[in-house]
Amino acid sequence: MGTLEAATIFVIGLGICNGICYINFMRSCRFAFAVHVMAVLALEKAHCCSSSRLAQTVNTNPVVIRRLLIELQEAGLISTLRGPRGGALLKRKPGKVTLREIHEAVDQGNTFGTHPNEPSQGCPVGKKIARVMEHIQDRTNRALERELARMTLADVLRELQSE
Repeated sequence: MGTLEAATIFVIGLGICNGICYINFMRSCRFAFAVHVMAVLALEKAHCCSSSRLAQTVNTNPVVIRRLLIELQEAGLISTLRGPRGGALLKRKPGKVTLREIHEAVDQGNTFGTHPNEPSQGCPVGKKIARVMEHIQDRTNRALERELARMTLADVLRELQSE
């Protein structure tokens, strides 16, 4: 497994159709989009990149990118300039930006969802599953944070160049 694959985050979504509960696993794309945007900014170095240009590289709507840029700017990872020649720039060198910082800026959710409803207390599993899953979630969140803290944007750029 590559370092980027180790950073994949899953969120559990629950849906009900005809009285049957279905669990859908959906990948959060906010972190992936943010890493993509940060990598483009790193490659552009001193040139401002507009949200439209960044949206083209990610293949998404510029509004999605603008929202990410606001969060990345609030986290101190990028700076933005307004106007026709404006855009976004990295504030630090790629080796000084951890993937954990990017993740915390845009996607602070847990690695997976929990029960949306109170489980049956008459069930031996239902009585204790929330506590067990909370413990598992805490451990997976800490493991994810540790891994992302060890990886930098420079690592991403190296992997991109080796492909």
